[in-house]
Amino acid sequence: MKTSNLLFIINIILLVFIWVFVGANYAGLPEAVPSHFAVNGNVDGESKKGAIWFLPGIATFVFLLLLGIPRDPNSPLLKVPDSYRNKESLKLFAYSILFPILLLLADTVVESILIAQGKLQEMSNAVFILLALLFIIMGIHIFRMIKESKSETSKI
Repeated sequence: MKTSNLLFIINIILLVFIWVFVGANYAGLPEAVPSHFAVNGNVDGESKKGAIWFLPGIATFVFLLLLGIPRDPNSPLLKVPDSYRNKESLKLFAYSILFPILLLLADTVVESILIAQGKLQEMSNAVFILLALLFIIMGIHIFRMIKESKSETSKI
């Protein structure tokens, strides 16, 4: 199985998990749920209970947005080297970036609900680890694109 297909399946599972977790816990949430956190993980803002659906909505929007990137490898809107202008490279690019984003949103949903239920006192440092993962993956792709773009330019 190709890496991009495996990432796609994992991303679908993460997206479904986010929706199911919110749906399964929604009835038991208090009327006010954490909606903003300080850098140290403490809650510094709350919203009405219905605001918890905002994160699954964002996750779905980002999923659909990144799902569309590989649809047209020759799109003039894509600023990628020619070596990336094929469906498989674009799938790997989009789905590998989507993975830490969905992990980050899933972690935020889970920890927000656990805090609202009183099972957790503050956000963990997982957010920082997942952000670092996202930046590392983006950095690897940018590095590869720059490297491949230079090699394509030198061949001309």
